[in-house]
Amino acid sequence: MRSILHMDLNCFFASVEAAENTKLKGKPIAVAGDKESRRGIVLTASYEARAFGVKTTMTVMEAERLCPNLIFIKPHFNKYEEYSNKVMKILRKVTPEIEIFSIDEAWMDITNYVKNNSDAVKIADGIRSTIENSLNITASVGVSYCKVMAKMASDLKKPNATSIIMEDDIKSIIWPMKIRELFGVGKQMEKKLNNIGIFTIGDLACAPLSYIEAAFGKWGRQLWQYANGIDNSKVQIRNSISKGIGNSVTLSKDIKTKEQGLLIIKELSETVSHRLHEESCEGDTIEISIKFNDFGCISRQKKMNFYTNKSEEIYDQASKLFKSHWDEKTPIRLLGVRVTGIKPIGTFKQISLFDESDKKRRQIDKCVKGIRDKFGYNSIKNGSNLKTH
Repeated sequence: MRSILHMDLNCFFASVEAAENTKLKGKPIAVAGDKESRRGIVLTASYEARAFGVKTTMTVMEAERLCPNLIFIKPHFNKYEEYSNKVMKILRKVTPEIEIFSIDEAWMDITNYVKNNSDAVKIADGIRSTIENSLNITASVGVSYCKVMAKMASDLKKPNATSIIMEDDIKSIIWPMKIRELFGVGKQMEKKLNNIGIFTIGDLACAPLSYIEAAFGKWGRQLWQYANGIDNSKVQIRNSISKGIGNSVTLSKDIKTKEQGLLIIKELSETVSHRLHEESCEGDTIEISIKFNDFGCISRQKKMNFYTNKSEEIYDQASKLFKSHWDEKTPIRLLGVRVTGIKPIGTFKQISLFDESDKKRRQIDKCVKGIRDKFGYNSIKNGSNLKTH
């Protein structure tokens, strides 16, 4: 039998902000868009804020109404990526068999390193302890025999806990849960299942497979297997060499409006631009990736007639791609921005004949990079970043 762990960082964005500023520890905070514009949305809330009813994707006005003392903080995706990379390094010291699911989640296959469940729990506890002691953030870890049950185990107790689900636990722990709690079931699927009399995971598990397949096809079969604790998928190690520079983020709640998505794309464009400057390179193709809550995904790109590493140009193309290829019907789980067609700065560069301000803008970008290198990435921000779109 396999031994699989699922690591989930608790209130990740908010936890990183509190780790960077210990004065925020124990206080209700929300990582959100611009409070002054009254149009921003909550990306993540601390547990103290959640106690007041503050939720991800809630507008800042709604959140402040529920929690008048709520502390709003602008998102710093580069910092979250930095912490995520450090966490993944901790996991790789345990096993090289790691599948990164999102910026704050990963599966690990530790089958070759344990003899029994007690060993697996000890490793999970050790991972949590190392993350907390070295980074001052917490994680919940699920222990199981397959990926989907390890994922559901990590959701059982939060924050900072280790939970275990084995095959004998399926009927007693998993089946009584509401169908919405099954991995892979979103709000739309929940409604569809409710419409045919399925309200708990046990209801789905005990339904005839032929009936579920007739109603929902291959995806119905997959969910039926999950409900019965059947998941033979492997932990997929991804170590392919990057052909570009990009960044992506998965939110704890689905993105449902273009305003929410554009806020994230703006920040991602900033971090990608910063990394391009650090690597002294630029690219001529802008790409966005979108993963939906039904696990469908698309990737769209635009090749330009010039090379760039400027955030405003990256955002301009990325935002156009986003607005053109999402109709707001299917909620989004993940957004990514990437620049490909990379070449070092200093080699031949073709620019638009009409771009007379290119030299001046590059001088500004160089100055901005110098300030960030000396005082930190967030020491200077683009003025347009102070408003959501």
